[in-house]
Amino acid sequence: MSGKTMTSAERLKSILQGKSVDRTPIAGWLHMPLVDRVIPEFVGATVQFTDENEWDFVKVMSNGHYMAEAYGADILFSTDPTQWSGTFRSYPVKSPRDLLTLPVLDKTNSALAREISVTAALVQHYQGKVPIVATLFTPLTWIQEMSSSTDPRLTREFMQRHKKALHRGLEALLSTQLNFLDGLLAAGIDGIFLASQFISGEVIGREEYHEFCRPYDQRILDYIKGRTWFNILHVHGNKRLLFDECLDYDVQAFNWEDAPYGVPDTQRSSIKAIRGLTDKIIIGGIDQHHDFSQEENNRDVIRARLQLQYQRAMQESGGNKFIFAPGCALPQDIPRDIFKLLKEVVGQSSRP
Repeated sequence: MSGKTMTSAERLKSILQGKSVDRTPIAGWLHMPLVDRVIPEFVGATVQFTDENEWDFVKVMSNGHYMAEAYGADILFSTDPTQWSGTFRSYPVKSPRDLLTLPVLDKTNSALAREISVTAALVQHYQGKVPIVATLFTPLTWIQEMSSSTDPRLTREFMQRHKKALHRGLEALLSTQLNFLDGLLAAGIDGIFLASQFISGEVIGREEYHEFCRPYDQRILDYIKGRTWFNILHVHGNKRLLFDECLDYDVQAFNWEDAPYGVPDTQRSSIKAIRGLTDKIIIGGIDQHHDFSQEENNRDVIRARLQLQYQRAMQESGGNKFIFAPGCALPQDIPRDIFKLLKEVVGQSSRP
């Protein structure tokens, strides 16, 4: 470890270069449904959450429905701080015909402009000391969100029975996302968190992945090549992940649920297994659904559990190019003070 206290950006740039750091980087992200559509409140809450935990990058936790909102979905947004998802009263994609007529949106769309404004404010606040990473979902993931939210069944029907219409919809969404990226890049993002919910054998086959996912994902990554320096692919799911299909994606880091409770070793992707396949940064080590939960909310018990997870992850990763973090969003029903245990586990460090 380096003796000098680093900024978060210095810490991440050092591990990218294979250099020593003052401590293992840490990160976490949390849905904020009560404020995530109100620019000043969302920016303030994100800054507070980042600073009190000393996260080493800001994964902008945009409202998970923002693209569906941009396309005119009628949504009753959540007013429950423990529940991120709202209730759809009307989806913008109800049939293959809707896919064929899906428009291309500009970055001035109100929902997209809001997300760009939030990002720009965070970039301005941190002045390069903490990397700002914008959240984008892959085009096929957005099709799911815009047609049946987190339920993949209608999207799977499109893949199997309405391929032409689906490709047309994917092209429109891709163009919209590139327009959106123009705004995010102008705002000064350091990278993107590209999340795919169709990257597990539980929901998609390999041939389908190569037809409906990979070409569109790569065009997004090609678009930002040389314009960002810290891009993350979030491989969503906890079993039968299709890592071999995305190992060559032009990103600097992978994030996934490497140690999901109750999933057999034969079905999960361990840090050890993925480290044997790539030298990219690995972001993980924590089962966010279980590692922070304890009946008496005993910090010592939770700290001991996190310490064991940290030791395991460090051993599996070789302590090389590793960020200690959850595999997905942090739980919303846990007292937020608990998350400060991550910096205690890796060795508390004050940000300059």
